[in-house]
Amino acid sequence: MKIGITCGGIGPYASGSFIRASAIAAEAAGFAHYWMPDHVVQFASYPESVYPYAEGSGQEVPEQAEGAPLKWDDHTYSNQDAANPLIDPVIGMAWAAAATSTLELGTNILVLPQRNPLVLAKELATLDSFAGGRVLLGVGVGWAKEEFDATGADFRTRGKRADEAIGAMRAAWSQPVSQFSGQFDRFSGVYSYPKPSRPGGVPVLIGGESKAAMRRVATLGDGWLPFNLPVDQAASVIAEMKQMTREAGRDPEALRIIKIIFSNASLDDLKRYRDAGVTEFNLASSGEIPAEGPGIDAKFAQFVETIVMPVSVL
Repeated sequence: MKIGITCGGIGPYASGSFIRASAIAAEAAGFAHYWMPDHVVQFASYPESVYPYAEGSGQEVPEQAEGAPLKWDDHTYSNQDAANPLIDPVIGMAWAAAATSTLELGTNILVLPQRNPLVLAKELATLDSFAGGRVLLGVGVGWAKEEFDATGADFRTRGKRADEAIGAMRAAWSQPVSQFSGQFDRFSGVYSYPKPSRPGGVPVLIGGESKAAMRRVATLGDGWLPFNLPVDQAASVIAEMKQMTREAGRDPEALRIIKIIFSNASLDDLKRYRDAGVTEFNLASSGEIPAEGPGIDAKFAQFVETIVMPVSVL
């Protein structure tokens, strides 16, 4: 099995030097993909919104060293200081892509209904053409109403807008002269070049565990990026997802199901996830990597022994 990593883009890990060094180290260590987070703007508090993972993800978070560059757990929005940097993920992916040759670069997850789909489609197609077909788009509908209000996007219609945006982007990626007609997005006679290098366009993977998110995977997604999926529930939830996909007239075995895990995940749990239908993993490093210096390479060398090699033989 393959495993990727989410480690850059927030706080002390938001520098170009860290992203370049960690992406190079990740590729050398055998990680298959490298993921970036997303929030266009942040706030000191969210009085109108509920963070969907406030009760955690059902996984035990690794203990952090006293001097960890970023203090984080899965019960709170990880970038708790609103003044901490949080990079634009497409720019970050481009920076990492330029430093590597085999890593897939992905967003986990980009808040899709805040973006103009044609503009985003052009950005991703350009990057994919430069990177030789290594771009992944992980998307969600978002949870912070305050962010939607600030960006001028409608929070109430975010699900429908996300669905339409996926169709609009695929039209731009796949049609020689693109057209699309929806409630929110309409265009015709559009020439959008370059096209992505990857056949079929940039894969779109859906984040979230709600029924609406699962339906979006089943009807529109190339894969699923679950976070809150406890190992004892994985088999039944994935079976339900696959049944929904069959009912939508699509092949459930074609879905990439990439489960976020932590570095302390047991090999037994990883095997159970594999047997349940998870196809790949994504290591969420919770402040374990030094933000600079030779310690970056040393930590990735440790990841080879503790997580990359064990996953590769599953």
